[in-house]
Amino acid sequence: MNEMIRVGAAIDVGSNSVHLLVAEVSDEGTRVLADESILLGLGAMVDMEGRVPDEGAAAAIEALTEYVAAARDEGAEWITLLATEPLRRASNRTHFCEAVEVATGLPLHVLSHEEEAELTVLGVLEGEAPDEPLLVLDVGGGSSEIVLIEPGADPVVGVMPVGSARLTAQHVEDDPPTAEEVAALRAEAHHLLSGMPVGHPKRGIIVGGSGTNLIRLTIEEEDEEAEDGGLIDRERTERAVEIVKAHPAAELVKAYALRERRVLQMAAGASLIEATLDCYNLEQLEASDASLREGAILAWDEAGEAWREDIGALVSGD
Repeated sequence: MNEMIRVGAAIDVGSNSVHLLVAEVSDEGTRVLADESILLGLGAMVDMEGRVPDEGAAAAIEALTEYVAAARDEGAEWITLLATEPLRRASNRTHFCEAVEVATGLPLHVLSHEEEAELTVLGVLEGEAPDEPLLVLDVGGGSSEIVLIEPGADPVVGVMPVGSARLTAQHVEDDPPTAEEVAALRAEAHHLLSGMPVGHPKRGIIVGGSGTNLIRLTIEEEDEEAEDGGLIDRERTERAVEIVKAHPAAELVKAYALRERRVLQMAAGASLIEATLDCYNLEQLEASDASLREGAILAWDEAGEAWREDIGALVSGD
């Protein structure tokens, strides 16, 4: 292998899924070698029990063990294990992390909200410093983060204690959701955004399934090659909500090849996107496939085992 090309991997345990990414890193950027996930719903389990139950822990550790092996098969020179919202709240976090290390031989890093947000920005910008005031919205299952960053400044992180899964669980019982339930989602989303940091971004980016799946639901054949195919504005969020309100989840799963869990959470995700556009006076958000996993791979490539100490500096370009 060319010595200028490195291969790294990151695996994260989130509220909805366990997700593997393996990528080559070089001076030309990154190239994905493997991208896999399995839906486990650990966030809902922790919401119900306050801990990761034995069955959920066993499933997560099995997935992590398989993904570590898959990453090594792809030639990964380093593998970073990450955990976000469900493990931040789980009362048995320490025991779970110890079990993961015994099974995989690797430590599981439970990220703070700030670390999660900064790694996401690092991944979205591919390690480059921003050249204009920027907002990055990360809608997770159990929590959501907004990062505001300007050239030469440290990032400012705002944390919302709900993501698309928890917001759905709080306000939606019906399939499809009723108009009253959607109104409750929108009201709560705007309330949450009112507590976020003040900023005046010129550009907005959304990461995570809420953005990419909303686009899949609303894209029309004649728009598939259009320049705005990856952009989300207010009209598009409204269209997504109307589609979700008009059809049971099973119909949309079949028609759009979406996962049922993603469809059921779509109205909540769209409400958070809409509220972000309104709060920061943005016309649109760009949907990005990048995530904290890309950021973790780049952080390790730049700083090695000291990556957690250097995240902020890497994001701001210091």
